[in-house]
Amino acid sequence: VRPGDHVCLSTLANCGACAECDRGRPTMCRKAIGRPQQPFTRHGEPLYQFASNSAFAERTVVKAVQAVRIPEDVPMASAALIGCAVLTGVGAVLNRARVDRGDSVVVIGAGGIGLNVLQGARIAGALTVVAVDSNPAKEEAARRFGAGHFLTSVAEVRDVLPNGADHVFECVGRVELVREAVDLLDRHGQAVLLGVPAVDAEASFLVSSMFLDKSILGCRYGASRPQRDVALYAELYREGRLLLDELVTCTYPVGDFEEAAAEAAAGRVARGVLTF
Repeated sequence: VRPGDHVCLSTLANCGACAECDRGRPTMCRKAIGRPQQPFTRHGEPLYQFASNSAFAERTVVKAVQAVRIPEDVPMASAALIGCAVLTGVGAVLNRARVDRGDSVVVIGAGGIGLNVLQGARIAGALTVVAVDSNPAKEEAARRFGAGHFLTSVAEVRDVLPNGADHVFECVGRVELVREAVDLLDRHGQAVLLGVPAVDAEASFLVSSMFLDKSILGCRYGASRPQRDVALYAELYREGRLLLDELVTCTYPVGDFEEAAAEAAAGRVARGVLTF
């Protein structure tokens, strides 16, 4: 990376030297989990950095490993989404679940993460892709990103997949939906947890239901390797296979941050982007 390059920033400030980094698993680097950095100062006092990034500013300070060069023809507003929702959602499909051609996929929650899971499933070659969201207004976007079926209730999934699904992604962060995700699994199926509930939340499932080689997988940041994956996703975008522009529902001047946050909280945007 050189001055003037266009870059995408990841939130993963991994050390690059530990055993996990050496194995190609930077999301498991112990120096990148729960250890916020203090690269800034104000009036001589050190300040913490949010998500190793603090990008709601015209300038920021990151580790070199976090800055990945991207082609200049990738629009900046679209590229801004790669470093979080895209790495998490698409990465969960390709890296963590390793969805294969012909697999069946259910995605619970069609927000910013869920839409990227949907397009990850499409890229991976999944045969049956079902999106579930209680908001019927999200159907158009879900189908655009890769859903072949859109349902407003988890109870309807068995009408499409009577035997259950190979992969179920919970993208909301509600413990009752974690249970639903596990209950929807076919034999040898896996539930992937992407939604983030309260830190002390507990979920339950029938232990007896797991003995047919079923799995529950946690997933941090799409099990991504940003230096590889950001470049890959930028190229998939350039080839028309990865949707980025369509994720940007609206752009806002940075001064309208509160409006952008409210729109996102209400589910009226897939992703809003702040501009300077």
